[in-house]
Amino acid sequence: ILLKEGWKRLAGMFGDAKLNTLSLKLNPFRKISINSEDCTMAYFSEKFEFAAMHKLWAGQLSDEQNLKVFGKCANPTGHGHNYIIEVTVKTPIDEQFLCVGDFEKIVDDGLIRLLDHKNLNADVSHFAKINPTVENIAVFAWNKLAGRFGKALLHSVTVWETDKTCCSYYGN
Repeated sequence: ILLKEGWKRLAGMFGDAKLNTLSLKLNPFRKISINSEDCTMAYFSEKFEFAAMHKLWAGQLSDEQNLKVFGKCANPTGHGHNYIIEVTVKTPIDEQFLCVGDFEKIVDDGLIRLLDHKNLNADVSHFAKINPTVENIAVFAWNKLAGRFGKALLHSVTVWETDKTCCSYYGN
């Protein structure tokens, strides 16, 4: 209700500038937003962390080719990251979608426990034959979480491998 009322009051107050997004940051990891694409929908986002290692290496390529494709991540024995993943669901602004504790449990049980402190290539069967790039991890996360939030729809999954490298996935 706060965002809906804030949107109404702020719209048109900035001359030619248009209000695009209005967010309420509940803490550094959690926010609720509405945006101009469809201000009847509320977007709830929360960030989660997991630590994992992976090997970005294509056996059919030479060492030089792997280095060219994967850069400094081309280590034949693998390397690790402290990943951040932001999961965003959307629901009509006038509906309560679920409690935060339920949301956290869904993400933890459905995704974080599968990836945290794992060797993605060896411990996660999905990545046995698929390189666990940040793009492939984002798609994997989407597939593990889609349809698990009741009335709320999964809107996006963003995975940060580093401060500079991330991928957002919005489904098919």
